[in-house]
Amino acid sequence: MTVVVVGAVNVDLVVRVPRIAAPGETVIAAGSGTGAGGKGGNQAAAVARLGGDCALVARVGPDFDPGSLAGVDLSRVRRDAEPTGLAVVLVDDGGENAITVVPGANARLSPADVDLPAGRGVVLASLEVPLPAVLEAARRARAAGWVFVLNPAPARPLPAELLALTDVLVPNEHELAALGSPAALLAAGAGAVVVTLGAAGCRVHRAGEVVDVPAVRVAAVDTTGAGDAFCGTLAWALDADRPLAEAVRLACVAGALATRAVGARAALPTAAELLARAGVAA
Repeated sequence: MTVVVVGAVNVDLVVRVPRIAAPGETVIAAGSGTGAGGKGGNQAAAVARLGGDCALVARVGPDFDPGSLAGVDLSRVRRDAEPTGLAVVLVDDGGENAITVVPGANARLSPADVDLPAGRGVVLASLEVPLPAVLEAARRARAAGWVFVLNPAPARPLPAELLALTDVLVPNEHELAALGSPAALLAAGAGAVVVTLGAAGCRVHRAGEVVDVPAVRVAAVDTTGAGDAFCGTLAWALDADRPLAEAVRLACVAGALATRAVGARAALPTAAELLARAGVAA
């Protein structure tokens, strides 16, 4: 079984600040650094860190470093004349962040770039790449009998067809506000809506059922990439045929553990660490 991630690959410029500047305000940074990022890249890295079989569908520029995604099948990553995407990430002393993204090659991902291997598995997509490519991934997943998980970030209006093809929709609170109520999303055809709530954990909405899943308490250093760790772990667990309730529980733990260090991938857990912290059998 395989997880195929469809999404963006970026270079992250991380700037440490005492607080996120207000409009018109200048704040002196404590330091900066660069690292690998992008929702697609981060989610694929999370699956690979857990030991999952993972392939990435993406577009990158001539500056892309394949070593930044060790353990991920990159045969479906296309090279483009445009540079790899860039994300400027401001991280404050409380671990909260503000992110601005320059899409670069990500904006050129097309439906023709989307391909699934033989067999079955989980497709995980996000919205830092063009919607037609995401819709094609959903169509191919449904036709092949794969599970389709959509992380609707950044939020935008979703076509009715895409919602109807989505088995698990994973927005955060802000994205949910832009998309509509969980009840409306379920009525539109989404199989389940899993709303991530940061330090409060997450809430799972299914037909006739709402379940709260608490978060694991950690000393958060940087929340960048926590949502990607959540989504990657959710896809990995579903790919292993774990029930949705258990997969969400594992994803909550992984999202919390991912905040322990600066950078989107610096604290991604291994499977052994994750299962031990969650108290779940392998």
